Amino acid sequence: MTLSGILSEFRSSKNSKTRKLKTLWQLILNDGPIRAETLSEKANMNGATCARLLDELSRLGLISAAELGQSTGGRKPILYSVNPDRGRLAGIEISNIYSTIVLQNLKLDVLATCKIKAAGQETPQVLLERLLTRLLSLLEENHLSTDDLLGIGIAADYTLPPGSDRRAMNDYLIPLLREMAESRTGCQVTIGSGVNFAALAEYRLRHKESRRLFFTTCDAEIRSSTILSEPVRFMPPGSENAFGHMTLDLHGRTCECGSFGCLNQYSSLEAIRKTVIQHLRRGKPSVITSLVSDEQEIDYHVIFKALELADPICTDALEEAAYYYGLAIANTILSFQPDVVVCGGTLTPKHTFFATVQKTVAQKLAGFLQINTRIVPAFDSYEVVSQGAGAMVLESLLSDTP
Repeated sequence: MTLSGILSEFRSSKNSKTRKLKTLWQLILNDGPIRAETLSEKANMNGATCARLLDELSRLGLISAAELGQSTGGRKPILYSVNPDRGRLAGIEISNIYSTIVLQNLKLDVLATCKIKAAGQETPQVLLERLLTRLLSLLEENHLSTDDLLGIGIAADYTLPPGSDRRAMNDYLIPLLREMAESRTGCQVTIGSGVNFAALAEYRLRHKESRRLFFTTCDAEIRSSTILSEPVRFMPPGSENAFGHMTLDLHGRTCECGSFGCLNQYSSLEAIRKTVIQHLRRGKPSVITSLVSDEQEIDYHVIFKALELADPICTDALEEAAYYYGLAIANTILSFQPDVVVCGGTLTPKHTFFATVQKTVAQKLAGFLQINTRIVPAFDSYEVVSQGAGAMVLESLLSDTP
């Protein structure tokens, strides 16, 4: 029986045994390698029933067992792990800057990846068509086909033009993009917000012990996602960009939302670009003048190149953006007190951005020694969104909610 068929039965069956098999496999998937005794306790099953069901999962090829645990004097305990090669997942991030495709196994290990730079002002539909073509080539290069995929996760992170009605556009775009991908590949497609997918990847791969995880990205927009506990739940659709509208200055810069002093106006990629252009207009020296002939040509890629060349204007703009971003994170920690804050996005790995964020948060929280929130960068700021998109395929396949 194919894995897709097994997971479909896991999801739809009301049979008690099937539901228990699903529970055990999901625990092993999320928490493995794991001992039978721990599984029995977490699943609230007696040891004999748990052992019998583990044998069946082994016969189905869904899990493997090995003596990998720490011995306490006798034989090493057997630990159960998911069989990572039982299926493949694909994750796609659609972005105005760089879009990413990854192929993964069931442990979410990246098996192959490619990155595509946006070509001008492509629509999401045109960009997705290019990405799907590249996905099919990537599968072929790795001796796979769409039949080997359990599904495709798509993070629709395409930034809309200023003034766009986000909700109306998403209501139109999301179903259209899903239909395009399913029609082209024949695979089940899970589509949603990239920040939620990135938060899921960080939680599953690196922070499973966290009870309250706050994930934020600093890109063309500033977004966030919160994971509180199992089963994973996300904020309502459309609220992912709310963090970028935290007010930092009541009399500050005007935001497109109609308010003043929103975080987006100080720490986003567009905010940095505007700051750089203002300094250039005031005649401050910069290597950018040798990289472009007109300020209309100044985009994120030009600024990133200037940062590599230690341009003082771009460095100062980045430091200022990181300072305000750190203040917003500190305010969130003070009110929410998460176990861990994970910073992702394009800006986090640039120059001293993350170090400045850490320093700013530490200064703001210096008087609250009882708060022990860890602040860490996303493990791979460039692939974590597409990794999470693949992870969401499994979440969807195992969810009891259609």
